[in-house]
Amino acid sequence: MAGSNDEERKASSSTNASERVAQVSGHLDGSKQPVANTGRRRRRAKKDELPADWSDILGQVKTLQQMAATPDTSKAGYIRQKQAGKLWVRERVDQLLDPGSFREIGSVAGTVQWKQIDALREKPESFVPSNNVQGFGKLRGREVLITADDFTIRAGHADGAIWAKTTYMEKLAVALKLPMIKLVDGSSGGGSVTTIKSTGFAYVPPFNGMDSIMKQLNGGIPNLGAVLGPAIGLGAARVVSCHFSVMAADVGSLCEYILQNRA
Repeated sequence: MAGSNDEERKASSSTNASERVAQVSGHLDGSKQPVANTGRRRRRAKKDELPADWSDILGQVKTLQQMAATPDTSKAGYIRQKQAGKLWVRERVDQLLDPGSFREIGSVAGTVQWKQIDALREKPESFVPSNNVQGFGKLRGREVLITADDFTIRAGHADGAIWAKTTYMEKLAVALKLPMIKLVDGSSGGGSVTTIKSTGFAYVPPFNGMDSIMKQLNGGIPNLGAVLGPAIGLGAARVVSCHFSVMAADVGSLCEYILQNRA
């Protein structure tokens, strides 16, 4: 009896394996094509039935990416940026890198307001992306990593997402041994006027990622910085911690601070 069951299991396993091989072969030779994701939700058989794939989630991600890549030209921050003769952050990235080479990292980091459609569905109603754009790209054919501040959102003031995103990029540059380019426009840190008023003092925050930056500098991984607006606090520290840095005439400014040890 046991031998018969073993033989049946082996036969079933062999059949399943053959079916999988045939399925893969069909995809490879083009006779069977996978269904392409269009970002649209698959029609449900029942009102309360969830999609059978990830098309709804991917559709939301695509919507957020489109919202992040489209500037709100009515916002005061964007208007001030243009009046100062400065490019928007994504315009800078596009002009610097080889056309079509930019691949963003952390494209949907930010604050989302959701609108409920029904009991199971919702869609993004508004989205304020993290005011730091970063990712891979090519500069004259050479692959690089790039981070760029968006001064039109909170005047480029560093938030939690920037902190985490830039620290990740610094580590990635070491791991992949890729040149790092930093377009700084704001990115301050160390408290605000409101913080000083409520606490009674200012502070210089720890510079997370500095260990990775030191590894880049000492390891010969090119580190380049550009001051394209007011570089304040941690933004200033990031710029001076480069092999080479430049400042844009008329619009660039660097605010440095000196730490004094007191008994």
